[in-house]
Amino acid sequence: MEYSTFVDVFIDFAEVAIHSILAERKVYPAALFTKCQKYGLLVRKSRHPSLNGYIKDFLMGIRQDLLCGLVQKIHIVILDPGCNPVEKFVIRIRDVYDHVTQVSKQSAVTCITIPECESFFHTLIQKLLFLESSLGENPADCTFELLCELVDGRDYPQSYEERVPWIQAESSILHVSDSTISPLKSLDVGVVKIDMVVERGS
Repeated sequence: MEYSTFVDVFIDFAEVAIHSILAERKVYPAALFTKCQKYGLLVRKSRHPSLNGYIKDFLMGIRQDLLCGLVQKIHIVILDPGCNPVEKFVIRIRDVYDHVTQVSKQSAVTCITIPECESFFHTLIQKLLFLESSLGENPADCTFELLCELVDGRDYPQSYEERVPWIQAESSILHVSDSTISPLKSLDVGVVKIDMVVERGS
C-alpha cells in the first residue's frame, strides 16, 4: 500500500491505542467508556465528546508531519495528581533508510498490506488490554498528556501555521523517575519502523 494510506491506517490505530491506554490504566472511570470491536478485539472507547475531540485533533494535527517523516515519537504521558509523570507510552517512528527524502517518502510504497498491518495492531492492542498484571496500578486521580516529538530543527507541527494551538511542553513532563522500559511490539513497513514501549517509574 502507499505510504499515505499507511499513515491513515496508523492514525486509526493510534486513536484506538490511546483510548485503550486511558481505559486500561484507569485514567478515567470505566463508566466513561463504551465497548466496541476493533482488530477482532473487544476494546473500549471514550464516550465523552471533548476527550474524543482532543485525541482526534491531536492525531489529525500531526498527519501532515507523519506524511513528511517529521514525527519521531508520540508520547502518551500519565501524570499523578501532582503533575509528575508516573508512566508513559511511546510510539517511535524511525526511517529504515537514511537517504529517503520527505518527498520520496510521500510517494513510497510499503512492503506490507492493510491486513498485515491490522494483524500487527491486533497483537499490540491485545498487549495493552492486559497491562495491569505486569505494570500494577497507578495512583488515583491521574491525568494524561499527548505530546509529539519532531525531528531536529522543527519546533511545531505544520498545522501550527494553520493556527492550531500547539504548545511546547516542558522537558520535565517526559522524565519518569527511576523508570524501567519495556518494549511492547515493533513493525517494519519497509519505509519506516514503528515500535511501542512503556516506561514506568518504580
